[in-house]
Amino acid sequence: MSKSAILLVEFQNQWLAGGFYGWLLRGQLESRRVVENTLRLLEYARASGMMVVHAPLVIDPENRRTLFAHLTFGRVFTRGRRCSEIPGEFLRDGDAVVSGRYSFDVFRGSNLQEILSGGGVERVYVCGFTTDVCVARAMQRLEERGYESYLVSDCTATLCSFLQRRTERKFGGRVVHSESIPELERSRSVTQKA
Repeated sequence: MSKSAILLVEFQNQWLAGGFYGWLLRGQLESRRVVENTLRLLEYARASGMMVVHAPLVIDPENRRTLFAHLTFGRVFTRGRRCSEIPGEFLRDGDAVVSGRYSFDVFRGSNLQEILSGGGVERVYVCGFTTDVCVARAMQRLEERGYESYLVSDCTATLCSFLQRRTERKFGGRVVHSESIPELERSRSVTQKA
């Protein structure tokens, strides 16, 4: 069984189904083919036995626990509304869906640690939105908790190419392209068997 997981941060309608937030990312999503790249990566991951974990941000408008939730009046990533849902093309039976997450930190209030530990995960490939905020924070938190983490450059997006490049420079050798993941996984498998 694979010890790697794909972590999908905020692959939700709030970013992907149009509206203001969708408009903010549309240029980067389209020019970098983020949706197509991610769907291709998920196909490979599921076929090779990698865990797929969704980390949606869900805000309870009656219990706004972060500054972001207060500033948006609980009307963004709102619990029970279409904007907080994960589009069907990304979600499959057998995927793990994090519950309890209410802040930009994927671990805060969530059961992500239990999901990763329960699956024996050691390595996490992070995809999602936005690269410079929630994805970058996920990378930091995973590293702090002892996971080998990689930012998947062509499966992430933010407001502009400048912010994308700046974040990728920050993580340097921990940035990979989705097409390189199968080779990385094969080389790890050979190393573990030796």
